[in-house]
Amino acid sequence: MDRPRLFRILDSPLVRVCVVQGPSGCEKTTLLRSWALQHETEPVTWVSLSGGLLSRSAFWEHVAGSASRLGDLSEETAAEIKDRLSRAVDPVRIAIDVLADAGPVVLVFDAYEHMGDAMRQIDEDLARLLTEVPELRIVVTTRAPTRLSELEFAGDDAGIARLITLGELALTPDEVGALIRLQTGIDDPQLAASIVRATRGFALSVRAAVLTLAQLGRVPRIDSAEWGEVVAARLESLLPSPEAVRFVTDTSVPPYVDVELGRALTGAEDPRTLFNMLERNGFGRWIPYAQSRQVFQYVETVRDTFLARAASDEERYRRSCVITAAWLLENEEVVEQALHYAIEGGDYALADRVFVSLVIVNPAAYISDRFLPTLREVPEEVLDDYPMLAFGLALALLSNPSFRSSGPRIAEIAARSTAVPSYIEPTVDAFSISAMQAIAARLALRFRDSCEASLAVVRSLGAMPPELGPSFGEHIGTILRQLSFSLFQGGRIDEALATIDRSIALLRTQTTRDFSTVYAAGFSAFAGDITRARTMSAMIDREAWPAELRRSYMNGPGLIAEGYDCLDALDPAGALEVLHDAESYMPMAEFWSLLAGISVAARHGLGQSAAEAHRIRQRLAEEPMPPPGIGDNVATERLHAMIAIALLDSGDRRSAEEVLALAPEDSTFAAFARIAAMLDARLDRESLSLTRRLLELPGHTIRTRAEVQTMGAVAAMRLGLSEQAWTWLSGAAVAWETHGPRAHVAMLAPRDRRLLWEFGATMESTSLQRYLEVPVSEARTSQGAQVELTRRERVVLAALAEHDRIRDIAESLVVSPHTVKSQLQSIYRKLGVSSRGAALAVARELGLLDRTPPSA
Repeated sequence: MDRPRLFRILDSPLVRVCVVQGPSGCEKTTLLRSWALQHETEPVTWVSLSGGLLSRSAFWEHVAGSASRLGDLSEETAAEIKDRLSRAVDPVRIAIDVLADAGPVVLVFDAYEHMGDAMRQIDEDLARLLTEVPELRIVVTTRAPTRLSELEFAGDDAGIARLITLGELALTPDEVGALIRLQTGIDDPQLAASIVRATRGFALSVRAAVLTLAQLGRVPRIDSAEWGEVVAARLESLLPSPEAVRFVTDTSVPPYVDVELGRALTGAEDPRTLFNMLERNGFGRWIPYAQSRQVFQYVETVRDTFLARAASDEERYRRSCVITAAWLLENEEVVEQALHYAIEGGDYALADRVFVSLVIVNPAAYISDRFLPTLREVPEEVLDDYPMLAFGLALALLSNPSFRSSGPRIAEIAARSTAVPSYIEPTVDAFSISAMQAIAARLALRFRDSCEASLAVVRSLGAMPPELGPSFGEHIGTILRQLSFSLFQGGRIDEALATIDRSIALLRTQTTRDFSTVYAAGFSAFAGDITRARTMSAMIDREAWPAELRRSYMNGPGLIAEGYDCLDALDPAGALEVLHDAESYMPMAEFWSLLAGISVAARHGLGQSAAEAHRIRQRLAEEPMPPPGIGDNVATERLHAMIAIALLDSGDRRSAEEVLALAPEDSTFAAFARIAAMLDARLDRESLSLTRRLLELPGHTIRTRAEVQTMGAVAAMRLGLSEQAWTWLSGAAVAWETHGPRAHVAMLAPRDRRLLWEFGATMESTSLQRYLEVPVSEARTSQGAQVELTRRERVVLAALAEHDRIRDIAESLVVSPHTVKSQLQSIYRKLGVSSRGAALAVARELGLLDRTPPSA
């Protein structure tokens, strides 16, 4: 039915953006379809939105795909846009370029509410597009509010934003009267008015009431049981035959249906004729789907009614679900609905294949629980036969705070499955299944097993025929990214770096290549190669890696790289600022232990060691399971080391030793903290011996070796072994100058750092002095000193800062030089130094000179 009063709004060139907002059943889409069919002023491009378009990039790819299917873009232009989108050029700029010379155009976005969390960014994109393309108009239907309705355009003739509300969508008595005359031949204005009062003009209810009136000659109470029964029965009675009822029942299972799918579901020879009949009778409408191809979509109340009827025949319903799933897998850009229908139909082999497709095209599947409701419908007893479904369920469980504790058990099912399903190509399938099981072992918290299995899978690539690389490079590259993290967590850092480099080389899509590049940057920074980490970060295409990705889990390794870069630059406040971008996903991310380690180090640098160590230890003790990524892996070892350093800094050596006992004795990633604990206990000879033993361990990174060398140099200097101290310190300084790791210097006790610095000065080595120079942090000195001086010693220390000679100090304090010398020896001993300069430097760092000394 035409609705001229609303068509006038949609036709107006003054309305640059029109938002049609209301709940399901108010016939927003029907209004726009009716308007588009008679609108001739401008070409209309129709974009139907659905669930699964969770990001800005996915939205614009879908828009381009819809325009291409509908023939609104030439094949050449469509190919060019696809190429530019794959390189993640600014999608709005692409749209501006395409529309700049197109003349007046209307873009219709149907079901805009599906944009969900991405809506704010898409609103901004469309606003920018409207500003840059003056002849463009945009119309959206939505159940949810959008800021598009609040847009303002500069200039008197620039246009307006118009919101069509539920009140305006409501049918008027005149419109209902016209509908009654059309359907029943009854001309009764009072009857029309009564239906409007009973239904408030809500289109879905009005339609049902009028259909019922056509059959019964009266309208039951809208809220009565009779109403529900009548709607179902009368809808069926409007169909010409039992065969038509069965046709509608079967084709109501999918969300929409084309002629091919209709034939597969029903066996009908001519589905198009039946769909045309249904459209004439108001059961649904044809909507654009692809170029020269439409799909039929039922009115919601019709579909709900017949879907309930379909579900009552379980065997036939399951068959329809499976057919629908196969069609969606073949035809849809976003195949999430196919997963739902395959599982609903009990075809778990098909569901297994669908999930493989999802993982290949959607890296975010690794950290999302949006598949959890669907995957939990799979009976646990069949998961062993369908390992990818078990793997997907484990991922979803681990991403949900309420169900995390069940994740490792389900991951174990995937890891130990002996099934050999077929997905893509036999050799690639064998690689994919082995890789999935290696990664599943990591999800099951068997990190070392996962590492060794991942190494075997990576090595198996050498036997893969080279001709498969070009066809399956994206798939293999995505898998290698996850294998590299398993290798990393198992301590195979060099192998992890080689594997992630191989992933980058295989990936052709800019965004997925950037995803692997941030892993390479994170691994490099953790290992102490800040120079390489910066190089990798510079390779990232910022247009393909926009702000929403940089704030997501996908950029977790990138934040690890930035965090270590700040720590090595002795900028703890900067490291904490980097971590702010991880606040939304850090509690559920596998990177938690790595990011938490950076947080502890940064808080240490700011003089907040005790509080942060206590907070992280509380998190580690959480039940029923600790935070993500905690277990027998290098990230956890590193975190324990950082907590121990923080506890030592706050004077709690006993707790530090308890934490270190949790890490393997041969861990290179906790080695420097073990030496620090011994140094804190004044076990200098034991510290020296431990250093020598730890340096012989395999698996050191640039960072861990430099840490151990620096800590060991303290023990050597305390014992007067200057040659050994020189050798170790020189090695650490060269590592810093070449690669950049220096965060551990800030973790030395101030007196020890000064001891090493003075040694560098004695050796006339500016390189060592620069390596050991740490700026004094105001926040850190305000923490309070760990050294307790007597009141008189503090007076003498303040005088030492004012005078160069002992005699001058004695004169200022009115005591003998011998007394001053004796008091200075006590101060030097407590500060762990041997000279005036070192004493003043350590005292300033500890905040001892910031206090007003008491009077003598």
